[in-house]
Amino acid sequence: MDGKAGAPRRRCLLALAALGMLPPIASRAAAPQLPAEIAARGTLVIALFASFPPMAYKLPADNRLVGVDVDLAADLAKRLGLRVEWQDTSYESAINAMATGRVDMAFSMLNRPESAARLDYVDYLTSGMQIYTLASHTSIAGPEGLCGLRLGANRRNGFDAAVRAWSNTHCVAQGRPAIQIQATEGTPEARLQLRQSRVDTVVQSSESVPYTMAREAGPYAMVGEPLNRLTIGMAFVKKSSQLRDAMRWALEQSIADGSYAAMLARHDLARNAIASSTTP
Repeated sequence: MDGKAGAPRRRCLLALAALGMLPPIASRAAAPQLPAEIAARGTLVIALFASFPPMAYKLPADNRLVGVDVDLAADLAKRLGLRVEWQDTSYESAINAMATGRVDMAFSMLNRPESAARLDYVDYLTSGMQIYTLASHTSIAGPEGLCGLRLGANRRNGFDAAVRAWSNTHCVAQGRPAIQIQATEGTPEARLQLRQSRVDTVVQSSESVPYTMAREAGPYAMVGEPLNRLTIGMAFVKKSSQLRDAMRWALEQSIADGSYAAMLARHDLARNAIASSTTP
């Protein structure tokens, strides 16, 4: 096309841009290529944990799967021209399911440095170890007030070991008594122990605490800010770098056009938002 023939089209594009009728540059970027097998089947098989509200859980009334992971995965997959197939699994078995090819990737995986040799992550949410107690419990003066108290911690996500390490640094090394950690098979069990007065406090990931407090109004009170800062990501085995890059692209698109922020707001997770997939 010569300069004269192209002039009307350029004038039209400039007019549309001035009226705000063109999509942002980011949304017009070409989607990266998908792995051939996934593109051929048109389905993305994702491991998730269907008893982890508000990330993913089933509604008692109709057993429908809902949560921010469900919404976000559907949004990202749609941008890549894919449907989502969920595989409900445990946190411990998700890595093996990826390694053996039963699933393509996993959502809601803590980005752990010790897993960096096996997994790549695309972070999409911030997290942290949030302590809370019964509202009727004697006031706990900040994090150091935890020293010597009994604390229920989920061993399945490693919070028992993480709190023990925090206690060694902030309690024992400072001449204070260690936190007495009661490892449980899940956070619901830890909360039961709290209600039964078998522990004084519970640790839970910060993104799930608002959901818990909204549905069990009254009995709990948070103790300060989270003890640390973590990130939650989509996880991929090392050989899945092509899929990783495609999902990162889709997440950046969702952040840029506001869809990501709207989804988090619906689930009361705006405080856990990231700025981008590489700079939480």
